[in-house]
Amino acid sequence: MSNFKEADQIVQRNKVEDEAEAKKAPNKKNEFIDDGRSIADMNIEGFSWYTPNKYSTERKNLSDLKLTKKERMAMIFGALQAILPVAIIMILLLFGVFLLISFWLS
Repeated sequence: MSNFKEADQIVQRNKVEDEAEAKKAPNKKNEFIDDGRSIADMNIEGFSWYTPNKYSTERKNLSDLKLTKKERMAMIFGALQAILPVAIIMILLLFGVFLLISFWLS
């Protein structure tokens, strides 16, 4: 019976010691400080935001160009001259197919 009393006394003493330690130590929270380091590269191939390094450097080099308004308009006009013939041919072919189907079914 004395063994049970001794064990109970030890348990009670440990509880009191734990409570005393809990009261002494205030709840300290570690503050998160962002130092800017990345743990993992989130530029994953296949995601919509994926940009290979090759394209990002090319885009940066193009943005560094200082084009005048006249040069920019000349570039746009040149691109339109390249794409318009193809677009017109595609529209004419689509119109021709539409006419062929309409005459066939009437």
